Amino acid sequence: MLSQSRGLRLALVLLMSLGFVAWEGHRQVAYAQGDDDDGGDDGGDDGGDGGDEPEEPDEEVDEDQPPVTAGGLYTLKTFPIRELSRPLTITQGIVQARLGVGVDVSAKGAFESFGVSLEGRYGFRDNVMGLGGFTSAYNFKQFGVYAGVEAALAYDLIDFRTAFRVSRPAGQDTMTGESVAGDVKASIDVGFPFRYVAKPEIAIVALDTLISFDLDGSKPDLNPSLGIATNPIPALNVVIFAQLQIPDFDTSEGNFTVPATARVQFSPNQKLDLGAEFTFLNVKPPEGVKFYDTRFLTLYVQGRFGK
Repeated sequence: MLSQSRGLRLALVLLMSLGFVAWEGHRQVAYAQGDDDDGGDDGGDDGGDGGDEPEEPDEEVDEDQPPVTAGGLYTLKTFPIRELSRPLTITQGIVQARLGVGVDVSAKGAFESFGVSLEGRYGFRDNVMGLGGFTSAYNFKQFGVYAGVEAALAYDLIDFRTAFRVSRPAGQDTMTGESVAGDVKASIDVGFPFRYVAKPEIAIVALDTLISFDLDGSKPDLNPSLGIATNPIPALNVVIFAQLQIPDFDTSEGNFTVPATARVQFSPNQKLDLGAEFTFLNVKPPEGVKFYDTRFLTLYVQGRFGK
């Protein structure tokens, strides 16, 4: 009972901290530098020609260059096609919705189980967004329902995310390698989504999740994530990432799983993304089980609406 009380208090403190960051922080004001006007530097020597300097010709505009927006805060019309140029938190007033349909493509269970997902994001401010959704796989042996908020700590570099989640994970049968249902649990997830763009075509993405506070009174779960993303061409994005899941912070050998996902996404314009995700339940399975024995393919369409 004591550990449960501590866990709930810690979760409430984290949520209150996020509220302060979201609604009171990150108010950046751009100051325009005033023109220097000394009044005596206009070529104003007596007997001059009036001090008027010849006008410089207008610079040519390269139509191939992307539009420039103040502070990088994009509208829907200027939203980048290149995934790695998009902000971590979606622009104020824009809704992003994703619908996915998945199927089991395991060797023994191919096309015997399915899943659907519906997820969304909404920009409350340019640096604060709400997120929520429902995901499922393996005929609902695995599912998750979540809702939360994400706010920028350093805009377009690192955020703070927290969400309430009810979920049931799927695991691997140690004998057959097939998917099996786990236990349903409720938790508060905390993460620090981070993206470092080393080059316009390559970035490191990490910590969408970091720790989960289970609401049943048990110890928190450690679940950091790490991946790499690449944009070989602006319209094509490829991401490979994995998550280390350690229940109850028990780092004993064999007491963790490493689900991994490879995603390919094509963006024909600013409003639409088409993609496919290939997911493995555990790339570090128990001895005698191959990691590719359970694999799941999801096809999705993602659209943006708003201003």
